[in-house]
Amino acid sequence: MKRSIYIIFAFIAAALAGCKDYLDIQPKDKLIPGTVEDFRLLLDDQWTMTLTPGLGDIMTDDLSLSESQYGDLSQEYQQRLYTWSKDVFAADEDIRDWGAPYKIIFYVNTILEGLAANPAGLPETRNQVEGEAMFYRAYAYFNLVNTFAKQYNVATADKDPGVPLRLSSDITASITRNSVKEVYDQVLSDVNNAIRLLPAKSSFKTRPCRAAAYALSARINLQMGKYDQAMEQANSALSLQNTLVDYKTVDPANSTFDAVFPVNIVNNPEVIFISSTTGIYAKNHFISPEVYQLYKEHDLRASLLFREMPDDGNYQYIGTYNDGGRTNVPSPFSGFTVAELYLVRAECYARKNEPSKAMGDLNTLLVNRFEENTFQPLTAASAKEALETVLLERRKELVFRNLRLMDLKRLNMDPEQQVTLTRTLGGQTLTLTPGSNRYVFPIPDKEITSSHLEQNPR
Repeated sequence: MKRSIYIIFAFIAAALAGCKDYLDIQPKDKLIPGTVEDFRLLLDDQWTMTLTPGLGDIMTDDLSLSESQYGDLSQEYQQRLYTWSKDVFAADEDIRDWGAPYKIIFYVNTILEGLAANPAGLPETRNQVEGEAMFYRAYAYFNLVNTFAKQYNVATADKDPGVPLRLSSDITASITRNSVKEVYDQVLSDVNNAIRLLPAKSSFKTRPCRAAAYALSARINLQMGKYDQAMEQANSALSLQNTLVDYKTVDPANSTFDAVFPVNIVNNPEVIFISSTTGIYAKNHFISPEVYQLYKEHDLRASLLFREMPDDGNYQYIGTYNDGGRTNVPSPFSGFTVAELYLVRAECYARKNEPSKAMGDLNTLLVNRFEENTFQPLTAASAKEALETVLLERRKELVFRNLRLMDLKRLNMDPEQQVTLTRTLGGQTLTLTPGSNRYVFPIPDKEITSSHLEQNPR
């Protein structure tokens, strides 16, 4: 019976994120899971719960495509994103970067309502299920607001349109766009509840634990520019998990296109939580030559994360921590790692005028990324120099994690960190200026039509 409930519920949820509009579907029979065991089945649906937006990687300066590679992109909207076009999504297109997070949110709202209606079950089990649900909703809304809304700005966040907050499983209720501030307030509330409820660690890296919730909170607060809070959360996560993979122990012969990254993700001590992006698969990720040249001699990331293509000398990304899954083609990893936490804390130290501590965290990370006896510890004479060094290393370490677009949006608020992006395609030079409206994805036309939401200016 439980399995049948799960299948029917999954079918309804799939329809929500698939061929019909999220709010425009009326299920014929509202058969809803009702026990903690049912909720566990839903949360363990890895292909739903651990999926995050990923189309942002197509827009950034990390990706560089030749004319033929550009033509090989599987969807026309991917081509339009790559060229920063004014019009991106066609009227009849289903956009997973929108639909997938809202499917997660639908699952979560149903679970939370079910837990409230049915008090049975062991407290520890209920707490973990509720905590995981809170984590997933926070993660989904954080990704949505950073894809379909402006960068968080404390001066305007209460006025800037965010995304619709859905805190009920009632899919017939009308919606509007909540403000960016309201969305972030909800995200912070959910992640704080997750921290309170979750166990310190989990036996499965596709199940959120307290360390993952701290890591998510550190990412959220960094994006908001709350550096004291981001450092506090990074410290809390590192107190629970702080092991880094020493790339000197990795056999590059195992780093092949269709294989798992040389360190098996399940046994990878650096991975805190696994999630994957909806974006283009690894076979389409070609690193910008300018970025590849940032990796210095003896930096093992250059050989372990990329391979040179024999026909044109370009470098293809193969370093995802995810395996090929059902597609046999690795999808980009978007989860949380110990390395990211060191980078978050290092940035916070630099912004707090503690350059030596910032370099200390960077050196802890980088000694595990260079060939034996080749790494020279980094130093910084000022906080500004430390920050520039940290941001450079952040870009190299977290390539194709669906983080570069978020970083560009937040850094573009600082005139000293702004970046103007350019591409050349078909003999034409294209430009994306800092703060451009085209950094914000348009809401899919289906949602505009069915829910009458305000569209993002382009």
